[in-house]
Amino acid sequence: MGVYDYKNLGTEDSKALFSDALAITLYSYHNLDNGFSAGYQQYGFGLGLPATLVTALIGSSDSQGVIPGLPWNPDSEKAALEAVQKAGWTPIGASQLGYDGKTDFRGTYYGEKAGYTTAQAEVLGKYDDQGHLTSIGIAFRGTSGPRESLISDSIGDVINDLMAALGPKDYAKNYAGEAFGKLLADVAAFAQANGLTGKDILVSGHSLGGLAVNSMADLSGDHWSGFYNDSNYISYASPTQIAGDKVLNIGYENDPVFRALDGTSFNLASLGVHDTAQESATNNIVSFNDHYASAAWNLLPFSILNLPTWISHLPTGYGDGMTRILESKFYDLTSKDSTIIVANLSDPARATTWVQDLNRNAETHKGSTFIIGTDSNDLIQGGQGNDYLEGRAGNDTFRDSGGYNILLGGQGNNTLDLQQSVKNFSFANDGAGTLYVRDANGGISITRDIGAITSKEPGFLWGLFKDDVTHSVTDKGLLAGSSLTQYASSVKGDAAANTLTAHASGDWLFGLDGDDHLIGGQGNDVLVGGAGNDLLQAGGGSNTFLFSGDFGQDRVLGYQSSDKLVFLGVEGVVANDDFRAHASTVGNDTLLTFGGDSVTLVGVSLDSLNGASITIA
Repeated sequence: MGVYDYKNLGTEDSKALFSDALAITLYSYHNLDNGFSAGYQQYGFGLGLPATLVTALIGSSDSQGVIPGLPWNPDSEKAALEAVQKAGWTPIGASQLGYDGKTDFRGTYYGEKAGYTTAQAEVLGKYDDQGHLTSIGIAFRGTSGPRESLISDSIGDVINDLMAALGPKDYAKNYAGEAFGKLLADVAAFAQANGLTGKDILVSGHSLGGLAVNSMADLSGDHWSGFYNDSNYISYASPTQIAGDKVLNIGYENDPVFRALDGTSFNLASLGVHDTAQESATNNIVSFNDHYASAAWNLLPFSILNLPTWISHLPTGYGDGMTRILESKFYDLTSKDSTIIVANLSDPARATTWVQDLNRNAETHKGSTFIIGTDSNDLIQGGQGNDYLEGRAGNDTFRDSGGYNILLGGQGNNTLDLQQSVKNFSFANDGAGTLYVRDANGGISITRDIGAITSKEPGFLWGLFKDDVTHSVTDKGLLAGSSLTQYASSVKGDAAANTLTAHASGDWLFGLDGDDHLIGGQGNDVLVGGAGNDLLQAGGGSNTFLFSGDFGQDRVLGYQSSDKLVFLGVEGVVANDDFRAHASTVGNDTLLTFGGDSVTLVGVSLDSLNGASITIA
């Protein structure tokens, strides 16, 4: 499972398709927003906004603005071509297609009919090692134009946008056919001449280009002799959507254009918050940029009429942020409706702003929250629910407010900020690189690549003031100066099949790899079987059975109502999942299944289970 899963392709094929679609979509803009992207990253959206806008216009020594011909700018259009070629795509020219419509010197195709002449598209091909054409990509450009005619072309596209929202019925549906009917016919003929079928065609686009993708998909059954009916359609930031699985509509929740139309019809909600879930769309991906993070910028109503919100709509923000989702260690745990927060802050804002789920201008988020950082130094903050926090590269700092969580620091020197005294927590180390942090309410965070923990300890005036204390994570415990906070008592296995027995006072039992037998004692134990097919046996007390990742086919003996079952980072979970969606009765036992893994509660009836004692994150 993954947020970009499409049709019945499976996760890996869907990821590859997404990468191709994004590559050709970004190429269709020829790096037009290169200056704004570089300026925003360097100066931000606050006090540095004037410098950001100047860079957007005239560029800099390392970016190209929208004003053409400035001698100190690098050639960002050349960089765009190199990027799409690196992704395996080569532009296909009009002469190859036998197409006699309008193109420019870059090979960009222009709209064919009056009223559509500013529409733009690219046609690209993929070839095997023998030079044979294996697939064709069609990328529709959004509202804009080349640097030489940016204003006039953008005005024409804006008229098309308004016609789609307010014009004749079915204008949006027929857009691709009206703008590029002959081009698409010639591409179909060219594909067939090279032995390709409609399944070998990828159609992609952003913004107004995304509307064209949805339009073409909608027309594909009864236009162009049905050639494109089975093609693949990936749309970014489209104002329109169609139902079903023919198009995957991908967008940021806080993008003012994404889902601006209800299907293909105008809705007054477009002038305010438009966050209605759509069957064919991702619904809860947030671009955590300077605008979204700022209380001042968010005083104005969220709307397509509120120009500052359009920072979430820019193609470069899609290319970087959406690709980090694809690369995330948590990707297989996500689904179309997952809440995913992507750090897209500028350099000035990143130093002091915590990336978190603010749930602004949107329907209430449900289920676990995924937060993905950058390759710079990020501040990442989870909430009181179940969170998946990923820092990537850079020296990142994490906070969380409870629940069951997984924190992946990634490369760099990473810190977990407890915001409380270490005395309010217990810590366990499995000896294999994972630190477990348990809070006073029983919530557990599984952390990796965390080198330091900071806490607040009593300081000046008999503890009235608090001191920030940094503890190094060592193999013996948390070390702050000469003071050592020891890890909780634990019994650890290895790669073999181990039998581990808890002490009477309560332990953490770590089976790690192998088919292990973990035996709890009279105390309150935490049993973590790890990989392999494990037997987890309660011995009394109130125990926590923790299952994470690919944990195998496990069995639990002696489960009682005071025990907790925690499934954290397992596959097959959707937002706001209920345990009964994973449960079945097998004889006298209850079987809980997650993807290819399962837990059998031996001698426990399904009717006796209480959802309050089962956590699925």
